[in-house]
Amino acid sequence: MCHSREVFVTNHVLSGVVIGRALNGRPVTAFAVGVGSHLVLDSVPHWGCDVEVPEGPERFLRVARRDGLLGLAVGIGVSALVRKQFRLSTVAAIAGAVLLDLDKPFDHFFNLRPFPLAIQHLHGRVQNESSSGLPNELVAGVVMAVSDALIISRGRRTAA
Repeated sequence: MCHSREVFVTNHVLSGVVIGRALNGRPVTAFAVGVGSHLVLDSVPHWGCDVEVPEGPERFLRVARRDGLLGLAVGIGVSALVRKQFRLSTVAAIAGAVLLDLDKPFDHFFNLRPFPLAIQHLHGRVQNESSSGLPNELVAGVVMAVSDALIISRGRRTAA
């Protein structure tokens, strides 16, 4: 089984950090903007499974598992590192940014589709993926990780 519709979830987590900080004190808005950011990121050219190659689906699942664990670790790490006053909005934005990709593990592990058909269609329509989109994913991840590190360190320095 190959779920080709995926910006790396780690990139969605990283974008949530920026959103959470920008919308500090407004966690509901941060969550909603996080969901919107998911759709925006998915519309940017990104990596997708090449089902034409014999090992394509298996390769995609290997990468998706690693990315899922990395995204979880980054989310937990950021939640621990971000100053307490920014934490609620940051966690809300991260949750919103990753929400739409929960369909993949639900489908893979439980054969369940957690979202209504209209949401599934919208999520599918915005995808802009290709087997050559991996460099875009990596560049986006590095840029967002550096931005997040600057945001978190600046927030911690201003508190001191």
